[in-house]
Amino acid sequence: MQTETPQTMSQPMDQDNLDAGHGSGGSAASPVDDATHNLLMALTSKLESIEVSAKHANGEDTDFWRRLGADDRRHADELLTKLKQRLAGA
Repeated sequence: MQTETPQTMSQPMDQDNLDAGHGSGGSAASPVDDATHNLLMALTSKLESIEVSAKHANGEDTDFWRRLGADDRRHADELLTKLKQRLAGA
């Protein structure tokens, strides 16, 4: 029995198209520009850090972890505001 690849399956990407956008500020393989990507990645990192701080806040050095978590939340709020502004202007 022979099966066909469904039409919904992804096709391999052309490496030339990937290389063309890499490092030149282009976004040939990405639906977002570099600045938006950077904001998304920074926000993701802060959200992960908030999670880590929350896990450790009930152990040793409670005040330390709570302060770090509060700082991370403030930074995450700033990043989220900046990302919303960027997306609204897009």
